[in-house]
Amino acid sequence: MQSFSSIVVCVFCAITASSCTSLPRIAVGPTARSNQEALALLDASSARAGHPWQRMSDVTVRYNGDWTRLVPKLQPVLADVSYRKTSTERYQPKARRVVQTHLGPAGTKVVVRAGTALSLTRNGILIGDTEERAAAALVADAYTVFTFGSSVLRARGTGWHIIGERTLGGERCTLVSGIMKPGFGEAASDAVIAWIGHETKRLHRVQLTLNGLATTTGADVDVTFFDFQPGPSGTEWPRHFIEYVRRPLNLKAHEWRMTSLQVVR
Repeated sequence: MQSFSSIVVCVFCAITASSCTSLPRIAVGPTARSNQEALALLDASSARAGHPWQRMSDVTVRYNGDWTRLVPKLQPVLADVSYRKTSTERYQPKARRVVQTHLGPAGTKVVVRAGTALSLTRNGILIGDTEERAAAALVADAYTVFTFGSSVLRARGTGWHIIGERTLGGERCTLVSGIMKPGFGEAASDAVIAWIGHETKRLHRVQLTLNGLATTTGADVDVTFFDFQPGPSGTEWPRHFIEYVRRPLNLKAHEWRMTSLQVVR
């Protein structure tokens, strides 16, 4: 199987100066003790969202989105556009369990992720392919972060420290870097940078590596959050998400919206 980097060579002639990014580079390094100031920022950001990972027992969200033209060609197994158009996702934080039901033109794909265990079916048929299972595990774990934000980062990440400041969406943000160990999917670890607003304490963006799949090792992506709205039990949730691949290319990958939300404490 080709790596993400080798696939990029095949399309490099189609990429112009837009392949450059000024976002900070993220990489997995030695895990250090978390800095207290960084932890305090994550705590404040989690509190702004209502600590959903810690406080809620059952969360169901529905998403609807679209992939850009190039990414499914570069990453057909991960994007899986024949099935990943809309999804219903049920999260049970205390059990570390998520059930994702994806719908697309080819039918229904169901992913059940409980801890490190995974079940994957398409149209009711159990899938045993190693790469497809690795991609499904990565998506399930990454979407847990996209859905729960700083709340799950604070609970499951280590080695948090401040690496600088940037402005995003009109608000100055502090950048807090840490390690998810284990990482997303089958990765031993992945690096994360959380962009936390000075005034609002909202998580505006998360950068992350994707080491859980052979074809994405060496790449990093980010998701930016928009349209924050209040939810049940004192929670707040972003309703609009835009994902970019930043390295080795710099291109928009995926845009999706939350269309419904149910929360049980």
